[in-house]
This record gives sequence, structure tokens and C-alpha cells, in this order.
Amino acid sequence: MKHFLVSLCLLGTFLHALAQCTVPASAFQLEGDYLLGGLFDIHYVSDSVYHDRPEAIDCSSQTFLLTNYRKFQLMRFSVEEINNSTNLLPNVSLGYEIFDHCSDMYTFPNVFPLISVDGLIQPWDEPHDHQAHKINVSSVMAVVGPMSSTQTLTLAPLFMVDFIPMVSYGASSSVLSMKQNFPSFVRTVHPNKEAIEVIFNILQHFNWRWVAFLNSDNDYGIDGQDLFIKRIKDTEICLAYTKTLNQYTEYSHVFKQIEAQNITTIIVFAPKMFAEVLIESAIRLNVSKKVWIAVEAWSLNKILSKKKGIKNIGTVIGVSQPVLEIPGFSDFVHSSKSQTHCENAGQQEFCNQICNCSSLSAEEILAVDPSYSFPVYSAVYAIAHALHNALQCGVDKCNGNIPVSPQMVLAELKKSNFTLLNQSIWFDEYGDPNYGSYSIVFWNHEGDAEKIGFYHFYPWVRFSINNTKIHWFTKGEVPTSLCSAECPVGHAKKQDGIHKCCFDCEMCSTGTYVNSTEFQLKGDYSLGGLFDIHYVSDSVYHDRPEAIDCSSQPFYLTSYRKFQLMRFSVEEINNSTNLLPNVSLGYEIFDHCSDVHSFPNVLKFISVNGLIQPWGEPQDQQAQKSIVSKVMAVVGAFTSSQTLTLAPLLMSDFIPLVSYGASSSVLSMKQNFPSFVRTVHPNKEAIDVIFNILQHFNWRWVAFLNSDNNYGIDGQDLFIKRIKDTEICLAYTKTLNQYTEYSHVFKQIEAQNITTIIVFAPKLFAEALIESAIRLNVSKKVWIADEGWSLNKVLPKKKGIKNIGTVIGVSQPVLEIPGFSDFVHSSKSQTHCENAGQQEFCNQICNCSSLSAEEILAADPSFSFPIYSAVYAIAHALHNALQCGMNNCNGNITVYPQMVLAELKKSNFTLLNQRIQFDVNGDPNYGSYSIVFWNHEGDAENIGFYDFYPWVRFSINNTDIQWFTKGEVPTSLCSAECPVGHAKKEDGIHKCCFDCEMCSAGTYVNSTEDPSTCIACKETEWSTDGSTSCNLRVVEYIPFTHRGAILIMAGVLVLVCLTLAISALFAINYNTPVVRSAGGPMCFLILGCLSLCSLSVFFYFGKPTISFCILRFLPFLLFYTVCLACFVVRSFQIVCIFKMAAKFPKLHSWWVKYHGQWLVITVAFATQALLLLIGYICAPPKPYNETIWLPDRIILGCDINPIASSGPGVLLVFLCSLCFIFSYMGKDLPKNYNEAKAITFCLLLLIFTWIIFATVYLLYQGKYIATLNALAVLFSLYSFLLWYFLPKCYIIILQPHKNTQEYFQGLIQSYTKTISQ
Repeated sequence: MKHFLVSLCLLGTFLHALAQCTVPASAFQLEGDYLLGGLFDIHYVSDSVYHDRPEAIDCSSQTFLLTNYRKFQLMRFSVEEINNSTNLLPNVSLGYEIFDHCSDMYTFPNVFPLISVDGLIQPWDEPHDHQAHKINVSSVMAVVGPMSSTQTLTLAPLFMVDFIPMVSYGASSSVLSMKQNFPSFVRTVHPNKEAIEVIFNILQHFNWRWVAFLNSDNDYGIDGQDLFIKRIKDTEICLAYTKTLNQYTEYSHVFKQIEAQNITTIIVFAPKMFAEVLIESAIRLNVSKKVWIAVEAWSLNKILSKKKGIKNIGTVIGVSQPVLEIPGFSDFVHSSKSQTHCENAGQQEFCNQICNCSSLSAEEILAVDPSYSFPVYSAVYAIAHALHNALQCGVDKCNGNIPVSPQMVLAELKKSNFTLLNQSIWFDEYGDPNYGSYSIVFWNHEGDAEKIGFYHFYPWVRFSINNTKIHWFTKGEVPTSLCSAECPVGHAKKQDGIHKCCFDCEMCSTGTYVNSTEFQLKGDYSLGGLFDIHYVSDSVYHDRPEAIDCSSQPFYLTSYRKFQLMRFSVEEINNSTNLLPNVSLGYEIFDHCSDVHSFPNVLKFISVNGLIQPWGEPQDQQAQKSIVSKVMAVVGAFTSSQTLTLAPLLMSDFIPLVSYGASSSVLSMKQNFPSFVRTVHPNKEAIDVIFNILQHFNWRWVAFLNSDNNYGIDGQDLFIKRIKDTEICLAYTKTLNQYTEYSHVFKQIEAQNITTIIVFAPKLFAEALIESAIRLNVSKKVWIADEGWSLNKVLPKKKGIKNIGTVIGVSQPVLEIPGFSDFVHSSKSQTHCENAGQQEFCNQICNCSSLSAEEILAADPSFSFPIYSAVYAIAHALHNALQCGMNNCNGNITVYPQMVLAELKKSNFTLLNQRIQFDVNGDPNYGSYSIVFWNHEGDAENIGFYDFYPWVRFSINNTDIQWFTKGEVPTSLCSAECPVGHAKKEDGIHKCCFDCEMCSAGTYVNSTEDPSTCIACKETEWSTDGSTSCNLRVVEYIPFTHRGAILIMAGVLVLVCLTLAISALFAINYNTPVVRSAGGPMCFLILGCLSLCSLSVFFYFGKPTISFCILRFLPFLLFYTVCLACFVVRSFQIVCIFKMAAKFPKLHSWWVKYHGQWLVITVAFATQALLLLIGYICAPPKPYNETIWLPDRIILGCDINPIASSGPGVLLVFLCSLCFIFSYMGKDLPKNYNEAKAITFCLLLLIFTWIIFATVYLLYQGKYIATLNALAVLFSLYSFLLWYFLPKCYIIILQPHKNTQEYFQGLIQSYTKTISQ
């Protein structure tokens, strides 16, 4: 975050420097104790502005917006009014810094002054004292604005980081209510959600259900569109047309679309400028007879309502902010315009503070659209009240000792509770206003926005419109906006298209009665059966109420096979001696061909003696028996839609409904379907199998086509949920119906390069789809079929089926039902399906006498075992309810359907080696799925399985599949897998579509956990480009056993030995001239300090610790300071003796008398010791891991704080410089007595040594840098030892004649004579 803010600061400074526009400060700036920021788009950038270099945009050259200039003046007025108040902020003045924020992109420099301190944006810091804290607090306590949602969303993050309150008077996007993203955002305008609520109520009030929604191409408009779509969901209102408007919109095309769809009501959710262009286009294009619903952004527009031709477009109704007169504002504007504020006056402080508005009159300002006046006014007052509370203001004064920060103002702002113009101002937890209302206005013939109603939010919702005030373009009646008129009484709505508002009306028909022995069988207990032997593929229309005649609809052979299977199952049970002995089962089966028109079938099941009895308490046993339905349970219906339609009729009496095909997951909800049981697996399990197939073959980019019914839609929902948070992406989905344009579907699939297509639909939908694929030459696809059509007998043998690709299916296991084949052959030898005179009930005829047994048995065998097990489950439940034994059942027990249901739930029996049980939701606790492949012979070949019980097992034999790729498994990916070491960078909305980016050195990608992120290695690790893991860095330092370390330490020992030897030699010759001229007793101090300095060298080796790091520098810095101080004094004494003694005898005598040399040495030592102590307390040297120089290694070293070590370093440099100056001054002293030349040479060696080290340090920072540092220290010590003391030793030992008093006096006298001449 610090880096971000520092960068932001640099950016702001850069843009500030580039800004060229000039500013008048008087109207835009006002000094005060506390500043408010203001952002108003007085001008507006209507087109993109391009620059060839970074520069702030000059707003004054853009389009002037008078309405926003009015808002700007209103903020100025509000601040002035508060400053003149004695109750609010007494003795405290408010100031402001306002900017013309005319662009979303190019006016960032306006914002930077509002978040800067003294021209800089300070990074977050912990100040050390109260005063520092005051300095770092921004003088801007809060910002009023900006107007639009886009501007606010762009700028808000800059204010949120420092919790500077941002109080917007116009940004209404619902996104801004998210406090986790916008913690310091507050607004005085209602969010879009509430404006949409008002519009929705207007539509409902006038019964307008067929509407268009036009919105602007910005955050405000798009948010409004999303909210409107959500609001009308599951209501009677339909969105017939929607369009997002921008500067490129062709309005003629928009209005043609609206006219083509016969739409009367048009909602325009857009700011003023978009709305003006739209309405002007409508006038120009002669659009008429429309109802326009305006939002608050343009409902009070003063220009549009008076445009020539505005009456022709229709009626305009608007939602607006209530127009509240602000007392005193008119006088302020007149007073303000009597002064000159808006002229350009020389060089200004910052750009975009000029309005070019001097020619405006007060009347012009006051006459414009007053929208958002109260939100601006209340925003300023809310901030003032928050500041008042933060300063703990009383009646007369505020507490000036409180350092107020923006976050303190924000805290008080959230707690706002005050009254302003009879409005109680307070905010909810999202920063949205908890007050206010909307006015509903109408543009009358005079061009004024006349108030016709209101919508109050608080304290409760109240909504009212006075219809009589509206002058409709229809000259009286309210215009209608419907796709289809309401149906007459007794007619049903037949949806026509995708919209629920568009329908045809069909009169309900009467029924005809059919009696067919194949559909009925008498027995002691009857079972109901529902099979769609025929199927209504198209809507059927009748001119009077009547039951549909299913026999006239298309015949469905596979369902007729299922129907026969139920008949066989009942006959087999009746022939059994073990199950239901001496009890016969009967059945009443209906051809349930329609979801809507087959209710008479079900009513027969729940009726007694032709009547449906209401619930009651019978008086006696005989009466109770008389009202018990003989239908103990119903087998069916097949589809989820049929079952969901019929189930409520059976649930009310707890009649068991045992479905063999309805797999919608909704039916597992026992609270809604308490007597529903099924013998087919729910969709959730079929989706699990499909998901496992996709994973098995690594198909991640798929299309999902589903039928437009409960089965298909439920499958789609489950599939979307199942692939969530997985690697599989749903690239395309489409709900299929009879109106689907398959060419468009396949174009979309081809365009997205999708190979795998999942078809989750019943047989009829699947047949239409596959036949279209063959006809349209769709090829090279993998088709995944669900159990509804995976065993289809017709499609696999279709001509051209091989061209479409490979078909893999999920199916019910095909179990042979023993005896069923014989039953069918026997049954078809009789005549059952002819219409014979007057029948008992309708839809019990099949027109199937021409069918052979072979045709029936050859049909799709899917769902055979579910039907068989459904009948047997009911029989076993009835067996238990009747307490049947081996030979008979208890005939004295009155069996109710709910008793059968209770036993049904407890089912536990074996059927064809399957253990039949149900879970708590009525779903089967047994069974499996087969995975099949359509081979080249046109058969569904079994290639795998998915077992649920007793545990999940999944297997596919890949070798059995003949792929269209002639061998390899086809791929279905949006993007190929990234190479090793590359991260996935998403390209679009799908996670499956990505670019591959190589991870740079120092990062790696973990493909299993997060393949999209290059993760930085730990400090102790390293990696090369394109790595999948990090390697441990090699830790390096110079140990004591290193040869270089040993040599340097040996050099230290030699230095110490030499120091001792020289000290002994000087002690022996202490009174000789050479020793005394070298410094006398000072020599021993220098030699001792040199020895102590050498201690530092030992701590450059070994693993660094805190103590090692301290001792690495402390001895050298401290004692080398003493050495240099000695040489400074020594150099000074040489100059003093030979020059200053002659010229300044008193100064010389003072120096000698008070031992000046020791005083200087002591002060230098004490100063250095103090500096080191302070530096080490504040920031002691500590171990440091160097990881930048070599990526695969960690160089252990010591980290020195530059600030903490600067003092000791400066002192050393200062002493070295003094020493060099004094020694240079004595360069012309006697040759054999000139110590200055020796000192100068030593200093040059010292400087040269450290220059070399510094150069090497800048170029190399490997592990040997510590060795070089130790070597530099050692050379520094040897430079004085060898070049200062060794020559003295040479004279003492080898030239003793020069070490005499006479020799030295002769040199001095010779030099004295020379300088006196």
C-alpha cells in the first residue's frame, strides 16, 4: 500500500506539473479552518479527447452544463450559510476547494489536491508525536460529489484508502452500497433500486406489461437495467425490448424495433444528455403515441419539455427528486453574480477551476432544472453536522484542541440525525439515505413538469398517482401496453413465443369417453397408471372446454411398450402365490398425452363413485369404507412436467404417486410432495455421471442443450451447480423448444470451437436436434446423451448419423424382464385397442392394433425396470398393509392410500437381483447407470458403468469406443494446457479460456492448487524462468576455517606482534628525539588503538549474529577515531611548533599549558562513543540475508542503518580531512623532522584503500565482500603501522646517529634561519 500511495503521489505531482490551464480562485476556493472538497461537472466531455502526452484536460473548453453550475453555486451557498450560522460550528469557519470534474479519465489531477498534504500524498505512517500527526492530516475533511456513478466508481478508491468521506449527491449505482468496497462512501440521493421500485409501481398502476427499457452505456444505466430485469422477474411485466444507448446508437433502428413489437411504454433510464439526444431523435423521426417514463436525471428538464414537437411523441411521466425551495439561495445567486468571480486572473493554483460564466445572469441560473438541489444542500449540511459533533461543539464554541481527521468525520457522518427543511437526515448501514421520497411528474401542455403523485419511503411506503391530472395522447383513456389482450372467461392462455405476455386464447373443450379392456382391469385393489402413449407436440386449440383426444395425436411406441410392461407386471403379481395371495390387483390406465388437457384422467383416480369427496369425519365404518378410493397408488407420470402438474391433486389425499421417469430434483422436496416416490434416479445423479465422463476424457469446454420443460431446465441448473469451482466450463447453453432455430444453435457452437455437446432432453427434442445436425452437416462432435434418448432405436440407424461425430450415452441398465416377451406376443393375439361404442372415460384408446409384438419388443427398452419395480413396490407395500401371510391376506383391514404410502417408504425386497429400497426423499437407494456408445452398426454398445450402491464405482473401457478422430480421444478445450512453468491468465469470462504466461525467475506456478498465479518464492528459495517449484537457496558466508579468513587473521596477529615489538622498542628509546618527535606517549596510545581496532577483523568471519554485527564495526570505528584524533593533534603540533610558535606565541603557550592535544583526543573519543551509542540504540546492526545479487544463494551479512551510522562515519571523515589539511601545511618542514609527510602518505593510502573497497562493493555483493571489508580494515591499520612507525624503527635501529639531540637541533636551527630570511 505504501508503494501504491507513493506512486500515486508521484503521478499527481507529474500531472500537476503538466497542467497548463489557468484558474480563478475566488469562486472555486474559500479559505477556512476546515476544508471541504467539491467535484461538479460544470463542463462535460461529450467525446473522447486524445493527447500525445500526459496532460490534464482543460474543462473550460468543453460543453457547458448550466444545471451543474447551479449545483456548484448551491454548494458555495451552503458553506456560506453555515459560516454565517451561530448554532452550527460556532467560531469555526468552513472553506472549500471545488473542481470542475468534466471527465471520468482526464481529471484525476483535481482529486490529488484533495488527498494531498502540502502538495504531496503522504504514505501511511505512525507519527512519533502529536505535532507530526497534525501535519500528516489532510486539510480536506470530506468531499461533496461527484455527480455520476461512473465518476464516483472511478475516483472512490483514492478516497477510501484514507477513509475520507465521499458524500455524493447524484451517484445512485447500487454497487456503491457495498461497504466492503466503499467504506467511506455516503450519498444523499436514493440508490437506483428505489427508483426502479417507483417505476415498477407506475407500470403496475397503469397495467403496462409490455415495455421497452432504454439505458445509457455507463454504470448508472447498466445498473438500472440489471435492477429492472431482476425486479420484473416472476411478475406479469415483460421486457419486450432493451437497448443500451451510446454516441453511436442508430435511433431510427431503435424506434423501428419498438414499433415492430407494438410497444407503447418506453422507460428511459439515462442521464440528461443521453435523454436529450433520444427525445430529439424521436421528434425528428416522428415517433408518436408512446408513454415515456423519465428517471430523476431528466424528468425536470426545462429544455426538452418545451421543445417544438414534444407533444407529438406522446405522454411523458417522470420520477423526480421533490423540488424543495432552498431559502436564501436566490439572494445568494443575485449577490454572487453582482461580483466578478469567473474571470481568468493570471496564474492560478490548480487547473479546472474556471467556468467562463461571467455572462450568465442570476435569472438564467435560477431558471434551470432544480434536480438534485436538496441532495447537494443536505450533503454539505451532513458534513457540517458531523464536523460539529467531532469537534464537540457547544452553543458558543468548539473544542479547538481536538485534531480532527477525516475518519472521525466519517464516523459522525454515519450517525447523522438532524432536521433540514423539515426533513430528518440520517443514513442506513450502507450509507444510503433513510429519508426522502420521489415525486411523480407529468409534462403538461405548457411544457412544465406538473406533480401528479408521490412515492414515500419513510416511515412506511406510500404510493399515489392522480390519474385525472394526466393529459394522455389518447385524449382520455389510459394507453394500453400489452403484447396480448386478456383472454375471455373460460379460455386458457397458450404462450406464443418466449414471453409470458404473448399468448393466444383457447376455449377449454369437453371430453369424450372411451372404454378399452386393455386400459382397465378389475381387481380387489386398483392401481392408476399414466403413460404418454400419444404426445401433444403442438398446441391444440378448441372453441369450447373439452378434454383432449389423445388418440388423434402422434403415437409414441416406446411409451406403449412401458404401458404394456405395467399390464404385464400386474398380471404377473396376480399369478403369484407368494405376493398378495387371494388378492387381485386391478388397474385403470390413461393415455396422459398432455400436461394441461389431461386433468380428467387424474380426477378419476381421486373420485369415489364419480364424485370427489371433501375431507370429513365419517359416522360409521360402513360410511368410511364407502368414501375410500379403490386406487391405492398411481404409477406415473413419465415426465417431470406432467408429475409436477398432477402431484398436488394426489398429495392432498396422500395417494402414493410412484413415478418411473420423473427425475426433476424438485420432486425430492418432501414438504411439497409427501406421497411422491420414484424408481428412477433423480437428475442430480445423472448429472454426476455426465460430469465424471467429462472429467474422464478431460473435456472442459462444453455446450449444454436442454429441453424447455422441468426436466431439461432442472438438468441445466444442476449441471451449472455441479461444474462450479471445477475446471469444466459451460461455453454455451440453449433451451430447446419447437421454435428453436437449430442452424443458429450450431453456428454458435461452431463459432466457439466446442467439440462436446451434452443433450439433456427427452426423445422428441433429441430427435429433432440430431436430425437437424445431420441435415446441416454438423460434424466432428462428441454428443453426450442422457437416459431419455441414449437407447433410442431409430436415431443410431439414421442415414448420415456417422458424420455428426461420436455419441456416448448415459442409460438405465437394460435388464431383461422374464416373461415379458411371451406376454406381449400373447397380448397382441387379442384385440384390445378398438373404439367400441360408448366408452366409460376418455383417453383409453391407442389405435395400435396393427402393431406386431416384434415392433413393441424392439422399441427403446429404457425405463423398463423402473416401471416393473414401481408396480412391485406398490404390491409389496399393499402386501404388508394387508398383513399377508403365505396363503392369504387379512380381508378385515380397511386399507387407505396413506397406509400403502407408509409401507412403500419402508420397502425392502429383492427384484431381479436388485435390493429395492427408498431413501427419506422417496428416491431409489439402489441401481446404477450404464454408459453406452453408438457403434457403427447402429447399436448402443455398453462401454462402462456407474454404480451408486453400496458405493460409487465408475469405469469406462476407452478401447471399445470408435472415435470420429480414428483413434485418439477428441479434445474439447477452449485453450490448450499451458506448458510446464506457465501460469494461466484468463482471457474473457471463462476460466477455461486463457493465455499462457511463463513465470519469471523467483516465482513458480502450482498447477494443482492455483494454476493462474505465479507465486513468489520464499526469501530462502529461488527458481528459474518457467518453474513449478522453488529450490532452497545455498546459504553462504566466510567461515573461520576459510583460507582467506585464516590469512587475514594471521595478518592481524602479525599486526599485533609488530605493535608490541614497536611499543617495546619505543619504550626502550623513550627519551630519544625520534620517539619524542613521533609523539612520545601518544605513540603508545596509537599503537594500542591499532591493536584494538584489529579486533573488528575477527568478526567478519563466521555466521553473522547481532553481537557479531555490532563487534564487526564498533571496535574499528571507536578506536580508529582515537588514532585519527592523535594524528590530527600530531599534525597540528608540528605546524604549531614550526609556524605558530613564531607567529602566535601566546596561543602556543596556552596549548602547552592546558595539554590541548589530550583534550582534543578525549573529546573525539567521547563524541564517537556517544554517536555509536545513539546509533546502536536506535538501529543496531543486525544479520541480513542478501538475496538479490545471486538468485540461487543467500549471502549472510550485516545490515547497517545508513542514518544511524552516518554520525560516526561523518566524524571519521572530518578527522581524516583535518589531519590531511594540517599535515599538508607542514609539507616544507625539515626533511628528517617532517612527520607531516609520513602522515599525509598514510592518509592517502587510507583513502585509496576505501575508494577501492567502495568501488568493489558497488559492483559485487557476493559472499567475499565480508573478506574484502576485513582486508580494507586491515590495510587501514597497516597503513599507519608500516608507513608511520616503521621508518622510526629503522632510524632507531639502523641509523642511531640521526637519533641524537644535536642532530635534531641542527635541523631546527637550519629551518629557523631559512624561514626568518
